[in-house]
Amino acid sequence: MKISIITVTLNSEKTIRDTLNSVLSQNHKNLEHIIVDGGSNDSTLSILKKYPNKNKKIIIKKNSSIYEAMNIGIKNANGDFIGVLNSDDIYQNCKVINDVCKEIKKNPISKIFIGNLVYFKDKDFYNVKRYFNSINFKAWMLRFGIMPPHPSTFISKKIYKENGYYNPNLKIASDFEFFFRIIYLRKIKFIIINRTLVRMRLGGVSGLGLSSFFKINNEIRSAFKDSNINLSYLSTLFRLPSKIKQIFFINNMKLNKNFIKPDFYFEKEFKFIDNFNLIDNVNKIPFNKNFVLSAMNLAYLGSFAENLVHPFKNLYHWPDGIFIKKFLNIKKIPGRDLLRKMIIPKEIKKILVLGVLSQRSKKYLENKFLLNVEHMELPFGEINKIKKKIIIKKNVLVLLTLPTPKQEQYALFLSKTNNFYKIICIGGSVQMASREDRHVPDYLTNFEYIWRLRTDTVRRSKRLIRNYLYFYIKKIFSNIYTKVSFSFIDKSDT
Repeated sequence: MKISIITVTLNSEKTIRDTLNSVLSQNHKNLEHIIVDGGSNDSTLSILKKYPNKNKKIIIKKNSSIYEAMNIGIKNANGDFIGVLNSDDIYQNCKVINDVCKEIKKNPISKIFIGNLVYFKDKDFYNVKRYFNSINFKAWMLRFGIMPPHPSTFISKKIYKENGYYNPNLKIASDFEFFFRIIYLRKIKFIIINRTLVRMRLGGVSGLGLSSFFKINNEIRSAFKDSNINLSYLSTLFRLPSKIKQIFFINNMKLNKNFIKPDFYFEKEFKFIDNFNLIDNVNKIPFNKNFVLSAMNLAYLGSFAENLVHPFKNLYHWPDGIFIKKFLNIKKIPGRDLLRKMIIPKEIKKILVLGVLSQRSKKYLENKFLLNVEHMELPFGEINKIKKKIIIKKNVLVLLTLPTPKQEQYALFLSKTNNFYKIICIGGSVQMASREDRHVPDYLTNFEYIWRLRTDTVRRSKRLIRNYLYFYIKKIFSNIYTKVSFSFIDKSDT
């Protein structure tokens, strides 16, 4: 059985790789991927050209709307069934298409198959913000503007041929109008697949707040009017409780149980590795090459479990916490000790600090290393706001003083955009080394994260609990840590 996946793109460079990798990872062989681009002017088309899927079709239709592009993709599809995967969505795991095909074979008369959908934000794939369970969906609900999840629905191509395509005159609710037409008006039966099939990134055109909600309501009423059915505005508000319900009573552990993030990275620069390189001595910092050095502690391990950071080429770690002992018997090196004992080679002429740096800490670095120290503040907020392209010269050492995982994410960005880089993700250790922050008592050396809770208590506590839960949940219920190895580097390796 052949399945066609339709993806519409427009300036999707930040998310399209995840979508492409998700399709590539599917173990169903008879699968084609049709991508319709509306005229991207970023690097989307460049990424699509590198996409190694042999069964792909890339169609460029400038100035086409979302639904116009979907129709173009469907008309060019050769599959028996068609699924629509948005350019910022991914499949729950590599078995989704195979599982759908099994359900289709079990129910050969049915032409519509509807699964469940979860919503996540940005790159936080495991943190479910909404859960759209289709198990209780009934055809009559469409009469009140309630529709099944479109991205996790697979529809026979015959349905489109016999009943028409998406209405391009509707900008945001054409998928509702299509479901209303085929399920409510024409009584076409459907099968519910009570499994999560798709993960959808929050922030799409249909999820942009209240203005979007009311705009959809207006288009839904328009769809009813075209069918000579009167629908009061009040009736469309029945959609609101169903949407609110999707936000509460979310069981992250259950929803993540069979989620597998696609590990097929087709661009070399985005390929992560499966080994963490550790140094057990400050003298082993690889100053003779490009490197990123980061603390291996609970914050990093929790972020790795949350899929926010990954090991990559030229990334090294020093052991900075007791949680690394779950994998290796190694003594902790506090970040402040790393700074105090570190010897910078004479080839380094300047230190560039990106993030937070007080005058006292700046003077400490200047006196300690006898180098010019330049400081550049970075904006607060999400990592996409922090990212700022900076040209790093060969003789410059960069210190990042952001919290984990933002500093590691920014370090990866800098390593991709520079020919030369020597970057240490040092966090708040400069303040401790300079004695601006009070010295950690000896009895709390291995529990430094507890000592830090005395300042900015609420934010640090939330982050600590989050990292702790992700670390142990993944360690107990997932094999994420067994997929990577931990190894020490010798001086000769650098």
